[in-house]
Amino acid sequence: VKNTQKITGGQAVVHSLKKEKIKHVFGLIGSATMEIFDSLYQEKEINFIGVRDERTGAHMADGYARASNSPGVILAGQNGPGATNLVTGIAQAAAAFSPLVSIAGSFSTKDKVQDAFQGIDQQSLFKPITKKTWTITETKKIPKIFSKAFNLAMSPRRGPVQLNLPKNILSDSAKFNIDQNDKSYETDN
Repeated sequence: VKNTQKITGGQAVVHSLKKEKIKHVFGLIGSATMEIFDSLYQEKEINFIGVRDERTGAHMADGYARASNSPGVILAGQNGPGATNLVTGIAQAAAAFSPLVSIAGSFSTKDKVQDAFQGIDQQSLFKPITKKTWTITETKKIPKIFSKAFNLAMSPRRGPVQLNLPKNILSDSAKFNIDQNDKSYETDN
């Protein structure tokens, strides 16, 4: 029997990080990803390493990935300027074939990019410097896409991937299999 529970998208992100055995997340707290930070605060198995600027965090996560031979994770707290601050670190990770998993908030799926606060087309921004860039548009897809992203980052030739998470997707809830021993990321919806 699967252990299913209704949780927010932010909680689903943290459960996904646990399933990938992530021990450290570098990042800058911001309102666009507050649901993730709220869940990370409760999670004692993942060490959050706060930075003062996403640029620093991206380079730290890249360095961690190179030194540990495992994925480095950077979490940008803000869409728009927070996301653009990731570009140099991600580009360096791409040049070094480093398995960096970059996570950034994004404007709500209900908004148009030109109307959104700090709106920018993050999908187009990151596409040239990552192995793949996703903008997750349904809360229930978070675990499956995170699994694909970590797998791709670690697959030869290793390299960075980008996950853009709209604000409403992080705050919405869905049923998830939260059994940490189960390889399945399928939802019951």
